[in-house]
Amino acid sequence: FRHTRDMHFFYVKLPVGPKLADREHFFHEGLESALAAQNVGSVLGWGDSLSHTDASEPARLAFHRVDIEITDFEPALTLLRRILETLGAPVDSEIHYTVDGTALQDVFSSTGWRTEPCSSTRNRVTRFG
Repeated sequence: FRHTRDMHFFYVKLPVGPKLADREHFFHEGLESALAAQNVGSVLGWGDSLSHTDASEPARLAFHRVDIEITDFEPALTLLRRILETLGAPVDSEIHYTVDGTALQDVFSSTGWRTEPCSSTRNRVTRFG
């Protein structure tokens, strides 16, 4: 896919767990510095999010979300993949974005990044914070 230098909205989901514990600001600062250095975007904000696995179960803290404004799509996506890996992002971290009206996510695993369609029913989320 090919994009122009229009504004784009991405968000990063970092799973809550020992690898993220008390390191959220480390990720915010690392992402902001990398995006600014390459002049491809900036961090807009962040917060913790809840996940509902089942209507009969209480919501639980599931991930930390970072909202990002992107000015140059392809270089920014490549940079986000690289910097998240460099910063030590947990496995199952995600980068969410839209291409031609289709919601996509890049998911980090022990073997690298894979792109897949977003599933709105897979992770129902309520944002707070």
